[in-house]
Amino acid sequence: MRSLSDELKKYGYVFSTRRSIFLYAFVFAGMLILGRFFFLGVLSQMILCGAGFFILPFFLRNALRNRYHQKRFSDLNIYMEQFLYSFQKSGKVLTTLEDLLSIFESGEMKEVIQAAKDHILHTFDEANVEEKALALIEDVYPYDGLRTIHHFALTSETLGGNYQESTLLLLESRRMFADRVYALQQEQKVKRREIFLSIITSLVLCSMVFVLSTKIGVDIASHPLAQIITTIVLILDLFIFYSADKRLTVGFVESDHKDDEEFVRQYQRLSEYNDKKLLDRMGKRIAYKSVSREIEKQFPNWLMEVSLLLQTENVPVAVQKSFEMAPRILQPALSNFILDLKEKPESMEPYMNFLSEFGMPEVASSMKMLYSISSGTGGDARLQIADIIRRNQMLYDKAQKLANEDSLAGMQIMFLAPQLTGGVKMVVDMILLLVLYLGQQSFSTS
Repeated sequence: MRSLSDELKKYGYVFSTRRSIFLYAFVFAGMLILGRFFFLGVLSQMILCGAGFFILPFFLRNALRNRYHQKRFSDLNIYMEQFLYSFQKSGKVLTTLEDLLSIFESGEMKEVIQAAKDHILHTFDEANVEEKALALIEDVYPYDGLRTIHHFALTSETLGGNYQESTLLLLESRRMFADRVYALQQEQKVKRREIFLSIITSLVLCSMVFVLSTKIGVDIASHPLAQIITTIVLILDLFIFYSADKRLTVGFVESDHKDDEEFVRQYQRLSEYNDKKLLDRMGKRIAYKSVSREIEKQFPNWLMEVSLLLQTENVPVAVQKSFEMAPRILQPALSNFILDLKEKPESMEPYMNFLSEFGMPEVASSMKMLYSISSGTGGDARLQIADIIRRNQMLYDKAQKLANEDSLAGMQIMFLAPQLTGGVKMVVDMILLLVLYLGQQSFSTS
């Protein structure tokens, strides 16, 4: 319970004796009404109230956690949008952070921006000061899109040039992220409401047996077996709704990003699997899917960096300079690509071999475009790359929407669970009604 108390404080809960008394009184009244509706005895009422008192702090945690995550998402969304607009005007990370400080009121976001600004102004004995300062914000808001924006700003400040098209692409990516989260939040509300209605419906249907029993003069509600099964079902429904509420209370800015080194290990392990062994084939399929998804996410970021370098360099030099700042998952393939370019600078083969084992049409299309620019047969490199990045972002957005749908698909079980518990209770009540009714008839005839 100590960890629960600490978590409630993290979410902004301030303990108040008056508030606690009100909450427990509200739960007591609710459990009392529910118990009376099902004709529960004193002992069953006490057990039901005990369950309600026990689970109340956890419901409170869910509500506060949900509000906390919505605030974090809102802050992050505003931060990313305003960061890009401000950086578009100033071209300086420090100036951008100073602009952002005036937007946010006191709170977690303002504090971490202030810490990043102070780090830049007061650190004199380390390299990559601005990168480490922005990393302070990324540690608190671990969203991959935020890392991409920060990396773009650091690269653009270093290289200079025209980065307006890249800024517009990142603004569009931020809009897609916001739209996905808004849609997910709405779906979560719908699922929560559906599960609550499923519980209410099942309980109302269960009560029909009691109504039927009173009409034929049989009192099954007070029978010990009916008391036990009713108490168990009510407590189970309570915990079903809590479990659903907990699963629907998730963070929106946390990244599903694994450790970079883990992806690199999976990538390197792909060539080590023995296709003749069943377990190896299964392992390879899992690793292939995981690595492919990470490449789909990171490839547009690398392309954007290459587009910035192409303002001052040719394609081979831009690719080579992009290596150090490239996503870790792409570096092994990039290393081979750079070596191939040195051996066959005029050939299209190195471009088409890049990540060819994953069979990604967008990657192949992008590499063809880079080759056409390198050979002098392409058009405006900046516009061509922007178009490719935009298509990649749309594909990634679609994949993320499907992932959100998958995360909600399991809630169907929660929707059906109250109907199952209610069905069991109805069966028990009907059997009990039949037995007691037949017993009464036998007694009256004798």
